[in-house]
Amino acid sequence: MSEASETERPISKPSRQRRSRAETEQKLIDVALKIIREKGVLAGLNLREVASGAGVNRGNIYHYFGSRQDLLRAAINRQFDAIFESFRRNQKPARFVQRRVANFLQGSKSKTNDSHLRALLVMDGDKDVDPIPMYERGLSQLRQDVIDGEVNRDHDLEALQVALSAFTRGYRIFRLPYARRVGITPKALDQRISRILRTWLTAMAEPPPSVQD
Repeated sequence: MSEASETERPISKPSRQRRSRAETEQKLIDVALKIIREKGVLAGLNLREVASGAGVNRGNIYHYFGSRQDLLRAAINRQFDAIFESFRRNQKPARFVQRRVANFLQGSKSKTNDSHLRALLVMDGDKDVDPIPMYERGLSQLRQDVIDGEVNRDHDLEALQVALSAFTRGYRIFRLPYARRVGITPKALDQRISRILRTWLTAMAEPPPSVQD
């Protein structure tokens, strides 16, 4: 064996191993998301099916992620980063109502979204799921909305933040069944729900009834 071959081996082998691990992890996440898209969040996530779809042994999932919950957390982080980056690129300066309605409509377009994955973790018994990622950022924005006169200062901002999260996440999880139940397309339902949301958010500029009395 030549001297050049001996020098190259320790460099190229770890490089191939790192690339192989990263590709396998991404493939497992992609397959997990695909299964959830096709079968729905309530069907759960079968690790044997994930491993088969990724073309690896089931043990690879435990080797790379540790557990089904860790695989889901990795998928959540990857998915949330993509969602947030999309929001960041597309979001334009807007007032409270317009911004929230636009975010609602944009978030409803995703077939497999952050809400589905977090709901699946909750159903899997994970007590450490963060139901409102970037909670502090959202609360800070609501405080700015108060300063801008878009939200009345007497409203409970923490409760408002939770209510907005519950509204949007619940709708995104059940969006397709809701549309089927009403008998219209999901896009048509999005528009009707957004009008309800707009009415609600517009009312936040006024003080709550208890303060008015």
